[in-house]
Amino acid sequence: MKIIFGFLSLCLLPCAMAQQAPWARTDIPITVRDRVYTADQTSNTVSVIDPAENKLLGVIKLGDPVPGALSPLYKGQLLVHGLGYSPDSKTLAVVSVGSNSVTLIDTATNKVKGTVYVGRSPHEAFFTPDGRELWVTVRGENYVSMFGPDGKYAFVCSSFTPELAGIA
Repeated sequence: MKIIFGFLSLCLLPCAMAQQAPWARTDIPITVRDRVYTADQTSNTVSVIDPAENKLLGVIKLGDPVPGALSPLYKGQLLVHGLGYSPDSKTLAVVSVGSNSVTLIDTATNKVKGTVYVGRSPHEAFFTPDGRELWVTVRGENYVSMFGPDGKYAFVCSSFTPELAGIA
């Protein structure tokens, strides 16, 4: 899978969220097979929830809780923050702001597939509609950052000027 890094000045486009949030559609009922994942920043874990029963199913540990994670010799993920699903919902990208990384999780097994270190303070991760690329926002960098739900356009927000560039 190819990963592209980018920046975003904390603005999200509604069209990008629609691609990442298929459960928000009213024509898809919640079933016992559904799962909700939440990033837990101070414990450096991802919680797995059954929305039909409103029950915690388990926790995926990506690091140690704060303040223990602030040791100079710490090796886990730090400040687990943002999540992004692949279009087929088989992979979850988990962004860790403090360790500058993205961890990929197999949603069928909840096992870590791998971790990629991407650059300074990543915040959001979005898969392209075909699932072949993962685009990550990286603070303060000058790279392409987002795409539309049809995959035809990328959008770049500037942190330093009031601009939004569209790239076909």
